[in-house]
Amino acid sequence: MEAEGPRDNWELINDVFFEKIKVYDMELEWVNKDLNMSNVLISMAPNGGMIAVTLDVKRMSRAVNRHFVKIYNAAGVLISDISLKYEKLVIVALGWTVEEELILITDIGSVYTYDIDGTVLSHISARGTIQDMKVIDAKIFPTCNGTRTGVAIQSGGFRFHAMSDISQENAAFRDMALVPLMDHPPSSWAVLPHERSVEIMVSVNSRLYIVDPADCSELFPRRTNLLQGSIIEMAVCYKTLDIALFAANGALWVGSSDLQNIYTEVDTEMPNRPSQLAWCGMFDCMKSTSAAIVVSWEASGLYKIIGIASEAECSEQFLDTPMFLFSEVDGVRVIGLNTHELIRRVPEALVNVFKVGSNQPGALLYDAQCEYDAKSHKATDYMQLIIDKNLMDVAVDQCVMAAGCAPLVPLQKSLLSAASYGKCFLEQDNPENFVEMCKTLRVINEAAKFRFGIALTYQQLYNLTVVGLVKRLVRMRLYYLALPIVDYMNIPGGQKLVLSHWAMDKVKRSTESDHEIANAIIDKVGTGEAISYADVAKEATKHGKTDLAIKLLDYETRSAEQIPALMRMQKLDIALAKAIDYGDMDLLHTVLVTMETKLTSREFTNTLKDHPMAAAWYAKWCSLTDHEKLVDHYDTQDRFYDSALLSVQQVDGVVAPEARLRLLDEIQRHFAKAMAGVEVKLTKEEIDLAKRQSALKSKVNDIVGLPLNETLDLLIQRSLFGEADSLRKEFKISDKKYWWLKVQALAATRNWPELEKFARSKKSPIGYGPFVEECIRNRNKAEAMKYIERVSKEQQVQFYIELEMPEKAADIANLAKSVDLLMSVKNAIGNNNKVLTEKINSFITILS
Repeated sequence: MEAEGPRDNWELINDVFFEKIKVYDMELEWVNKDLNMSNVLISMAPNGGMIAVTLDVKRMSRAVNRHFVKIYNAAGVLISDISLKYEKLVIVALGWTVEEELILITDIGSVYTYDIDGTVLSHISARGTIQDMKVIDAKIFPTCNGTRTGVAIQSGGFRFHAMSDISQENAAFRDMALVPLMDHPPSSWAVLPHERSVEIMVSVNSRLYIVDPADCSELFPRRTNLLQGSIIEMAVCYKTLDIALFAANGALWVGSSDLQNIYTEVDTEMPNRPSQLAWCGMFDCMKSTSAAIVVSWEASGLYKIIGIASEAECSEQFLDTPMFLFSEVDGVRVIGLNTHELIRRVPEALVNVFKVGSNQPGALLYDAQCEYDAKSHKATDYMQLIIDKNLMDVAVDQCVMAAGCAPLVPLQKSLLSAASYGKCFLEQDNPENFVEMCKTLRVINEAAKFRFGIALTYQQLYNLTVVGLVKRLVRMRLYYLALPIVDYMNIPGGQKLVLSHWAMDKVKRSTESDHEIANAIIDKVGTGEAISYADVAKEATKHGKTDLAIKLLDYETRSAEQIPALMRMQKLDIALAKAIDYGDMDLLHTVLVTMETKLTSREFTNTLKDHPMAAAWYAKWCSLTDHEKLVDHYDTQDRFYDSALLSVQQVDGVVAPEARLRLLDEIQRHFAKAMAGVEVKLTKEEIDLAKRQSALKSKVNDIVGLPLNETLDLLIQRSLFGEADSLRKEFKISDKKYWWLKVQALAATRNWPELEKFARSKKSPIGYGPFVEECIRNRNKAEAMKYIERVSKEQQVQFYIELEMPEKAADIANLAKSVDLLMSVKNAIGNNNKVLTEKINSFITILS
């Protein structure tokens, strides 16, 4: 990349400057006798990415003993040599996904993706018809604005098939419509990816067709004067969906992919089929941005740069070795046996500063800096021109942007020095752009060093992003460069990305002992949250290093990652202990559910016995979700009393007699096993009651499940006095309790004759106050009066007050000669009865 001046490699084509930059002298050993440049398939990842090379079996004159793919960096330094497993594998095309994973397409339609170590990441098989007819040609292309990767193939039956996104689950080739009268391979074809569909442009017998899954229609280029014969080569600009067509008569036509807009048409005077056709940058007629088409002919070592304009001009260049062209967002890379060059349109920022006669503020500032360094008074004149027009901020920005586009480090420094010089004359200056450009250029220049081999322009880095560059460095295992970049550029999560990949690579490739690997990772990363140890442990498990995975998981600080990882490794006992230590009930629940399904009943029971906290949580969960499971759990833990109590809680909800009896029997057995004598006796009584209720169900339908008192109450209310009396005797209910129950039941049903009969049957063991109370409660004054004379004077006073008979209450109180009773009557009537109040006062005076 040596040049005497910034314009030395510039060439004017259609009033637009293009330049050829020598990027690298390629590594001398990057090709050998097994890898001749004339018989290989080669692909380079965009934005100065890695180069993949394999033998083109179709061009080989001898049998191939070993199928391989070699991966180099952009300087030709070998990174990886992948030996393919299948000896009969015939590679039709290779390329790179948008994630920079290697993609291979075989002659049976299989699509493989690999990492740079040769590990198969995915495999998509074609249908049987494609496998039988074989694949003749294939193309790999970006879709969805460069976020996905698609594949199109041409099968032996001259049919086309496309897959718009190989990363989709169950991705498969979709048949495209048949091309009319196509009984031989097309002279050329290209893929036109749209947002949700794929079209293929095909040239057959001097005709152009556009094909999609549903239809095939013929296309006619607009306003063509030179284009004649078959189209023998095509190139698509995937960013803008423009297309370049090269005809058999040597004419080049460039326009929109629908062929309705023409940008240029030129006779190259080279009727031979070109080896390659490539876009050099992007053309945008709306924004007046220019591009060019580069055409190469391998046989003659010639390539032409053809500018896109209404009257196209071209420039011829020669290489003495085979060459390969790879389009970039801002140019085209020319890879030869010994050289790596970049052809690009000179960025406008550089033209503004270095074009001869430029009077742009940036040009004046750069000249002022040069004169200042030479101690010339002209520096003042140049600066005055800028200051007079108040354009110093524009001049600084132009020099900063030009520095970003400059291909040489000395030139970058000169331009940044000029920008710094101009900043001294600004009253208010935001240094952010200047500082950011300095940092970005430092990253670009470091990555471009030969040992790293990532030569990026400023525009390519913008397209790739710094995060994308770091991911590429990680894929290439250049951790010692990736880590300083993420720190220097303050990339959020960047350190974690680099260290995680390094740790996983260490686990995958190292032959050291598990203890040494774990210590090396911990010494480098530490014990905090710098990486996800769970992810590293997962990688260790994948490679059969289970003990190492367990060691690493001890340093995982996030329980939500650590415990599921242990469960995936079937280390359920460790996962359970960790969940208990963390006190995370959600994780504990997850572990227990998994253990319940994975372990035998005996193993699960023993585990719960060893972990009381887990057993308690399991019991709580079962109590909310599954009663039978909780009972079983208590039984296995010999907690028979708890099991019985749990069943007791369920009894009230069981109304079917048979089911209720079975449940009560179960409760009695559990109490017996728990040696709870009192509870066994009570349960037996409940069983006896349930049996009697079952027998009475034919007479009283809703009696099952009621307690003893309510059972008696219901029988009395239904006038089943014999059954009630029999039940009283069986359960040895005292006379007092039974009389209370019967009085309440008869009064509630207003069965006054039976109540009176019952009162006369024998002397009441509870007295006759309850009779009066129940009559009053049920609002029957006449019935209450039948029993009121049979109670004490104190009770009579209270009852007469409740019956709203204060005069009678006062007379009884006076007969009882009780001042207290008289006062209670007086307080009850208040000021509502003055006559009675005076009467009570007179009684009190006499008694006093």
